[in-house]
Order: sequence, then C-alpha cells, then structure tokens
Amino acid sequence: MQRLTVLAVLGATACGGGGPQPGAPAPQSMQATVTQFLAAVKANNLARMGQLWGTDKGPAAASMDATELSQRLQVIQRYWTHIGARIVEGPLAVPGNERVRMFRIELQRTNCARVVPLDVIETRNGGWVVFDVHLESVGNPMMACPPGTGTRP
Repeated sequence: MQRLTVLAVLGATACGGGGPQPGAPAPQSMQATVTQFLAAVKANNLARMGQLWGTDKGPAAASMDATELSQRLQVIQRYWTHIGARIVEGPLAVPGNERVRMFRIELQRTNCARVVPLDVIETRNGGWVVFDVHLESVGNPMMACPPGTGTRP
C-alpha cells in the first residue's frame, strides 16, 4: 500500500508540467485579490504581485518571461506605491466583459490621496487576478496631486 502512495506522488510530480509555476494560487474572491495585490505593492513584493496580476489565462508569473514580468511589475509598483489604500467602491460590472469587475481604490500617499480604478478578471481556472492597473489614472507618485484631482491626507 505504501508503495502505491509513493508511485502516485511521483507520477503526479512528473506530470506537473514544465512551465513556470506560481508559488501561491490566485485568490478565490475579488476582494482578496485586490487587498493582497495592494499589500504586495506596499511591501515591494514583486513575486507576489506577479502571482496576483494577469489575464483570464491566469497569473502572469505562470506564463510571462521573467525579465519582462519584472520590468512591468517594477513600473506598476512605482506608480501604485502608497502609504495606505482602501477599497472605496466595488466590485462594479464592466460593460462589454462579464468576467471583469472594477474597484475604485483610494491610494494614500505622502503628498495626497486619490481614488483610482483597478480591474480584476476571473481566470478560466477559477479565482481572480488583477487585470488592469490603469496607470494613466494613478498619476506620478512623486508629485503632488494636480488641483482638482485628489485630496490632501
């Protein structure tokens, strides 16, 4: 009986596939994905961000070239850097794509706070990943909010 268990484990390991594998599964809820992504950004944890960012095919860490992934995540991390963040609204339906939901996130920075969109997408295998970080809406983290676009903390 013990030999069958060992063979089953070895067989499952051998059939695991040769591509990169993320270290942690995608969260099962939209809110968990958003809060974990924001925590990973704040902690500058690019590996975890790569497990939480992707497409309907799954996390980018499982399919994207490591160098390209690192470069993209560094940009996202710099733009989304914050001292605090919270979900203000969501999940909201996104017209034209039933698998995507939008959240409105308040990013709190040293020199201002602003509310920005963040989209998540349901993966084909279940779970959710961050899909669109809307860099065009986030603004330069090193500059004060332009008049009329944010609030002071």
